[in-house]
Amino acid sequence: MECPVCGNKKISPFATHCMECGTDVVAFPLLEDLEQQCVDTLKDKVALEGDMTELLQLREKDKKHYDKRMSRMYWLLLLFPLLFFWCGKKSIPVPPKIVDNPELVSSLEKMEKKNGELEIELEKTKAELLAIQSTKEIYHTVLKGETLSALAGKYLNDSERWKEIHSYNPQIKDPWLLTPGEKVLIKLK
Repeated sequence: MECPVCGNKKISPFATHCMECGTDVVAFPLLEDLEQQCVDTLKDKVALEGDMTELLQLREKDKKHYDKRMSRMYWLLLLFPLLFFWCGKKSIPVPPKIVDNPELVSSLEKMEKKNGELEIELEKTKAELLAIQSTKEIYHTVLKGETLSALAGKYLNDSERWKEIHSYNPQIKDPWLLTPGEKVLIKLK
């Protein structure tokens, strides 16, 4: 062992003091170990502080990224209702589908023609009903398949009132069998 003060190298490993200068040789190695531990601790602290600084920088960077994403989300939350409102107000014309099947095209044309005929017939019926409502008595020309209860439902809004119509028309022998073209008197009340 060597004395840290005088540099004497002839000190026994079991000695506690230097024989030349009287320095306590046991305390110096402990102080050196303690000094080394303090240096190591300081190095660890500096390393930890560096790591903490790096972590804080990463955290700040992540926070900025998060804030940017959240601001985008807020904008989307604001813009989506406006987009739906705007889209709901616009009517976008839908182009007609092109049909290659000629049978479907002809069938569609027939249905459109029939629809037009039915609309004309409906308008005539409405006009007849308006004319009927203005009069108290009408004469109905019987069509194929019509019955007195159907006529009562049509003109009197109650099919159970067919007996009234039968009482005004003594020429009808069978109320369930009407002849097409026959005139039936109906009194509105």
